[in-house]
Amino acid sequence: MTDEVSGQQATKPTLSKRARLNMLLGDRRRSVVALAGCSILSGFTEAGTLALIAQIAASLVKGGKHVNASIGHFHVHASMGTLIEVAFALTLLRLVLQIPLSVLPARIVAGVQASMRVRLFDAFARASWDVQSRDVEGQLQDTMTTQVMQATAGALQTTIFINSLFTFLVLMGTAFALNSVAALIVGGTSVLLFGLLRPLRRLGVRYSRSLSQAQVEYAGGIAEAIRLAQETQVFGAVDPQRKRVGVLIGNSNQLAFRAQLLGKLVGNLYQSLIYMLMVAGIAGLYLAGAKYAGSLGGVILVLLRAGTSGQLVQGSYQSIAQALPFMERTQDAMNRYAESAPKEGSQPLTQISGLAFENVSFAYNEGRPVLSELSFEVAANEVIGIIGPSGAGKSTIVQLLLQLRAPDTGRYLVNGRRADEFARADWHKQVSYVPQEPRLLHATVSENIRFFRDLDDEAVTRAAKLARIDEDIMSWPMGYETLVGPRADAVSGGQQQRICLARALAAQPEMIVLDEPTSALDPGSERLIGESLQGLKSQVTLFIIAHRMSTLDMCDRVMVIVDGRLVGFDTKALLQRDNTYYRHASALAAGTSPVG
Repeated sequence: MTDEVSGQQATKPTLSKRARLNMLLGDRRRSVVALAGCSILSGFTEAGTLALIAQIAASLVKGGKHVNASIGHFHVHASMGTLIEVAFALTLLRLVLQIPLSVLPARIVAGVQASMRVRLFDAFARASWDVQSRDVEGQLQDTMTTQVMQATAGALQTTIFINSLFTFLVLMGTAFALNSVAALIVGGTSVLLFGLLRPLRRLGVRYSRSLSQAQVEYAGGIAEAIRLAQETQVFGAVDPQRKRVGVLIGNSNQLAFRAQLLGKLVGNLYQSLIYMLMVAGIAGLYLAGAKYAGSLGGVILVLLRAGTSGQLVQGSYQSIAQALPFMERTQDAMNRYAESAPKEGSQPLTQISGLAFENVSFAYNEGRPVLSELSFEVAANEVIGIIGPSGAGKSTIVQLLLQLRAPDTGRYLVNGRRADEFARADWHKQVSYVPQEPRLLHATVSENIRFFRDLDDEAVTRAAKLARIDEDIMSWPMGYETLVGPRADAVSGGQQQRICLARALAAQPEMIVLDEPTSALDPGSERLIGESLQGLKSQVTLFIIAHRMSTLDMCDRVMVIVDGRLVGFDTKALLQRDNTYYRHASALAAGTSPVG
């Protein structure tokens, strides 16, 4: 269809913090609470193990078999064997906790990814054709793959953040109990570093937002290159096409490098500071002497692990921030699709006794009308032809008739009611469509005719016979189970078109709209399509967009559209007498000079 105008205007993401959290965790609150609880328990087992290991090691150096020492506010008096048993029990408990700490993040992340993809495609499938048609080439594919994958990485980092944060807090609490001064130094340094690294995080988010847009542009460029591969070969445009895609790849690569660099830099800076603190702790241990080796050694070990957890908190927070633009783009797409979903009517539609346009106007862009004040009435079972020059608005009329678009002004009436008042399910049963370019699924012939509808074999065969394709199908080795479609053995253009006609007829609709079904067919296929349509005359209401005047032979009346206006609507004989455009078109088709 040539009338629609494509183009996608980016909208500024406006996700609230709560919406971001829901996007990250997929409303899996129980799993998140369980993850936090397991992280706290794991942190306590790790802190206790480290403190005991340091005390046991110090006692072994002294050569004693009993430990009688103060660890922070706690006094330990036990045999070496007892402490080793306790340490072993703590490590065993920590080992057991690793199972839920591994299962829960995997479950959360997999659920988030599946949920986002399901919700995104569900929103797209329910969206209006107006919004679907305006998507940039490759945009949905990129959003469902790259954008969702990047957002899912943010969900993974969120689970790491939760685990690391609670482990960090437990370890810092333990370190504070052992040595409050050392714990305050590490905690204060962590908060200070978190603030100092904020500009880097903001820069990372900015790069990630640019990367998200660059990946959409890259996906669109690839989709377009695939669609135009034949023309690229024929016109010798391989090198320019390679350069164009290369630029898209280069832009995406540069932004990915910058985003990854900042993500790594934050973690590495934090890690370096932790090592500095560890050296400082060793110096303190040296100055304190061997008397406090067990206590201070435990503090150092706990703080070292706390520092590692703090590094994970910093790194995961940075990664979450850089995943937000991808989540925002995905959520924005969901919202845009959902907001455009056509409203659901409630009136049943069992037959179409007539339809009408009342002063219908439509424009893709404000101030540039494609159709202006169209008014006409059509009775049931009429065959209506629609002709006009290219760009006159014929394809837009098709989309309005099918309720793919709604009039800007005026009314589209079916059986005296507004068309959008009828239940969509009934509408889809009663109204069908055959496009100018046949589009087949990579599936069997029977599946192509059914097209995801609950139709039995009898309905499929009946439709194939009406479309004059049954004999061809039965001549194929696999019959109706023959695999056809874009990636299967080729069938002729005429056969593809007749399969699409059978698809339109399978549910026995009341009205069929055909967008020039014979424009690209050979004479034999055109004859068979013509026979099929002739057989439907007086049984269904037919609208036929005609590029060939011969297509109008079976029409009861013909609608002439010029510059978006209805300039004639009558029988062929009366149009030949009274309508200048029809008369000129007929003369050109007959190879004679136009008169008048």
